[in-house]
Amino acid sequence: MTPFLSIQLSFFMSRFFLPLNTGFGALYLSVFLLSVNGLFARSIELDSTSITQLRSVIAGGAIIALCLLQKRSLLVAPRSLLVVYFLGVLLGLHWVTYFQAMQSSSVAVGILALFTHPVFTVLLEPIFQGRRPEGKDLLAALVVAGGITVMVSAQLGGSDQLSAEQIRTGVFWGVGSALLFAFRNTAQKYWLHHVPSTSLMFHQVLVVALMLAAFTDWSAVSGMAPINWLLLLLLGSFCTAGAHTFVSVALKHLPAKTVALISCLQPVLAALFAWLILSEKPAIQVLLGGAIIVAVAAFESRTQHKSE
Repeated sequence: MTPFLSIQLSFFMSRFFLPLNTGFGALYLSVFLLSVNGLFARSIELDSTSITQLRSVIAGGAIIALCLLQKRSLLVAPRSLLVVYFLGVLLGLHWVTYFQAMQSSSVAVGILALFTHPVFTVLLEPIFQGRRPEGKDLLAALVVAGGITVMVSAQLGGSDQLSAEQIRTGVFWGVGSALLFAFRNTAQKYWLHHVPSTSLMFHQVLVVALMLAAFTDWSAVSGMAPINWLLLLLLGSFCTAGAHTFVSVALKHLPAKTVALISCLQPVLAALFAWLILSEKPAIQVLLGGAIIVAVAAFESRTQHKSE
């Protein structure tokens, strides 16, 4: 049910929403695809590192297939290749540190720490532009961080209390992941704006796949059930290759801070899909925090539309 629903919604959004505005269409489609990650990944009987490695391989294969159909090249100019691979390493480290944040503390702490990345983006983007950060952007980033905090507050205060050391460790890895993600996205916008999005994503997932190959549980992979391969295929094709390629498209048309702020809709949509598909009723804190984030995303979309 879940894969079918996600494919149908992906088709609907790409068919009817993307033509309205390439930047915002790509961004909102990427947010949707990334928000259903957990619905696929939670059912795959593998550790997170193995899932990340395999989804990267599948994502690379999906991009190759797409480019063959469209008769497009994946080649990148030699002068840009080193930067592309460097940012691919950052993407891989971002994924690994995010999983480490959740494994060393809790999913709630990991999410809370990761979604500080809009704050880092708001601080980093002016450096690339040679200007100072604007107060309204900092305020919007802090409000989004507050909304995320409200969303996960119920889990942070749950029955399974974490020790102070566990929380500090989770925050350390999660904030590190957020910084890597913010720098990768901002640098990609300003250093690699001339490189096609599909080429960028292909070479970056190639780097991630090579990085994690030595840490993959190949014995578990060889014994996987067919359903797990199907879920991995969908996860790698739609939620990795598709989602992150759309992020790259959005970064070519929109400020990095806009992409970062609106991307925080991911946990809101993830909670909504968990409610609709998995019957996981959200707590009042999730609804309140989600409303805050949706309000900021709507304001940022409206502001950016007016400036174009």
